[in-house]
Amino acid sequence: MRKEGFTLVEALVVVTVMGILSGIGVASLRAAIANSRIKDAGINVTAFMERAANTATRMNTTLCVKVESDNRTLKAYKGECTGSEDEVVEQMSMDPPNKFLPSSEGTCPDDVNRYAQNKVELVPKIGVSPIPEGCFMVRYGGADRLMASVKVQTKFSMSYKLSYNSGSSWETR
Repeated sequence: MRKEGFTLVEALVVVTVMGILSGIGVASLRAAIANSRIKDAGINVTAFMERAANTATRMNTTLCVKVESDNRTLKAYKGECTGSEDEVVEQMSMDPPNKFLPSSEGTCPDDVNRYAQNKVELVPKIGVSPIPEGCFMVRYGGADRLMASVKVQTKFSMSYKLSYNSGSSWETR
């Protein structure tokens, strides 16, 4: 007499294999999400700085761009960084777990020999970007993924760089 269906051993083997494969997939998915979020932070911070620079040039006034105390918000104030912070002209916020690195924790990539900035003055100049040389750095949670929005003196616009190994090597985007 012939039995139809699967034995208990066969069913357990299939369930075990599916569990192992889904565990591998979840780990890969988490890494892909982290990579995507830090890349988005790079695009957003760089675009914000370019927009603030255009605003400073259009308004023909100095703007102070500062990282707020929550380390997630970047605001552009009218006036110099030494003055009062009355009028917010532009602002952007990042979703957790992305955070700006304080200057004591981050060093810009090799082409800019400085620490990460927490504030910068955008002084309008004719034909030249008002963004000074330097970088803003973002870390994804407690992970080893970093982003640096970089302005090099020899280039007109900003670019961003990504590091997936705590800044040992950088990819330009």
